Amino acid sequence: MRIIDKLFGTSKIVNDLKSQIKQLQNRSIAIQLNASTSIFPTYQELENINTYTTVDDVYSIVTLLAETAARIPMYGYKIVSESSMKNYKRFSQTSIHGKYYRSKAMQDLPEEDPFVQFIDSIDYAEKIKYYTILYIAGELFLYKNIIEFGPNKGKVQLHVLNNQNISVILSDSFPQQVLGYRYFDVNFQGEFTANEVMHIKYFNPDYANGRNFRGLSPLQVLSKRLTRLEAGMNASVAQVQNGGVPGIVYEKSDYAIETLGQRKNDFSSYLKNSSNKGAPYFAAGEMGYLELGLSLADMNVLDLQSIDFTKLCNAYKIPEVLLNNHKASTDNNVNWAEKRLYTNSILPNIYLLRDAFVNQIAPLFGGGVKRTIEIDLSEIPSLHEDIKQQASALDAMWWITPNEKRDIMQFEEIDDPLMDQILIDSNKMLLGDLQLVNPIIPPGE
Repeated sequence: MRIIDKLFGTSKIVNDLKSQIKQLQNRSIAIQLNASTSIFPTYQELENINTYTTVDDVYSIVTLLAETAARIPMYGYKIVSESSMKNYKRFSQTSIHGKYYRSKAMQDLPEEDPFVQFIDSIDYAEKIKYYTILYIAGELFLYKNIIEFGPNKGKVQLHVLNNQNISVILSDSFPQQVLGYRYFDVNFQGEFTANEVMHIKYFNPDYANGRNFRGLSPLQVLSKRLTRLEAGMNASVAQVQNGGVPGIVYEKSDYAIETLGQRKNDFSSYLKNSSNKGAPYFAAGEMGYLELGLSLADMNVLDLQSIDFTKLCNAYKIPEVLLNNHKASTDNNVNWAEKRLYTNSILPNIYLLRDAFVNQIAPLFGGGVKRTIEIDLSEIPSLHEDIKQQASALDAMWWITPNEKRDIMQFEEIDDPLMDQILIDSNKMLLGDLQLVNPIIPPGE
């Protein structure tokens, strides 16, 4: 049975030829992986997932980041100028210079191009899954299934591998290299070669026991603060459920032990009834109360929770104001915060995913075309320069043709030869119509 069948429950119809090829491939993989290797386990994946599913602040932050990143579309292009592509990478995509070099470096691929179809096959829900795992675990494993037979031959399908169930297989030689991955779940145990799996990860400086080959999750760095944040929440919930700070209610009168026990039960039942909150309890004798602990305010629990939440936002590079934080917000600082969100957190993760697709998926389609992926930021106002400033800057760039300026601003080109000629800045004259006047030579020279 094929690996993909065992893992993902796809069709089990396999012809004899394909089966023989797979057997040869698996034999080669086994020889390679069994030759002096080291295997390293996962990097606290389960703890990170539990934190995401139980700590509401973590869920809110990760969900915001993943959904925001997933909304940004990707498109396939072919590179037509390596020099312009090099210059394009020097500038911001939304800057005037970036837009200019982008128009020179890339051209649209047709809709029927298999690479374009691959990109289009990754829908919004799938991208949310990718980014959520990446933000939680600091790494993402994707199995590349290349269809070898049938009407879909050549198409590439990606399947998420459970981070908890995968180990990196490393060579024993220096410098160590990734030879493959060992994977296990309920229905499958086996190995993949390094080329079969896309491993997208954050940098990990921990070189002990090969941990640098695994991504470092922000939640791992925040483990102590998250423990305190969760403990503070548990303490506040317990106080609300118990009706206040824990303590001892006692009789000041000299009652028998049996009577005190009955009073205790009566008083406890009274407090547990939510309808009695704030209402006095009437007793036959004089009663006293001895407080055994500090209130949440005395322990600064709420202040510590606020500090820990701030640190959580800092680790994920997300401004607090975007999460309806108590801090005052204005249109200006919200716009600034949105720009910080994209530039510091959203775009770096999109670039990680994009570069992995360009480096490991695009070459699979060949055809003598060098393909790349670009993301579309046109619908994000906070990342764009003021339209008037852009228009003014373009107007001053006399060395760019009118059609090039229209292309930069994403307008259709005008089919007029004059629109493809350079205009002199002063009077917008055609360069070809400019006649140089002979300079006046002073007498005696």
